Amino acid sequence: MDNVRVTVIGREACHLCEEATDLIESVLPGYANVVLEKCLVEEKPEWLEFYTDKVPVILIDGVEHGYWRVNEEIFRGALVQAGALHQQKDSE
Repeated sequence: MDNVRVTVIGREACHLCEEATDLIESVLPGYANVVLEKCLVEEKPEWLEFYTDKVPVILIDGVEHGYWRVNEEIFRGALVQAGALHQQKDSE
């Protein structure tokens, strides 16, 4: 099973970045094969060039999914389309 990689590119002390990350972190436990990476836009010159006015930027497997705000329903659909598998709930 391949992992789906979600990357949040943001800035320190950015309220939109915090909101997006919080929403994403609340969604991801529902999937078995999704990993989250948080990065700062200043880490790579090309990110600064392309994303400086767009943060937070959300990438799914390296492809831009969106920026500024995350729509939970659209994000969940994009995860599944990228190959995310729903977490199996334990039977009691």
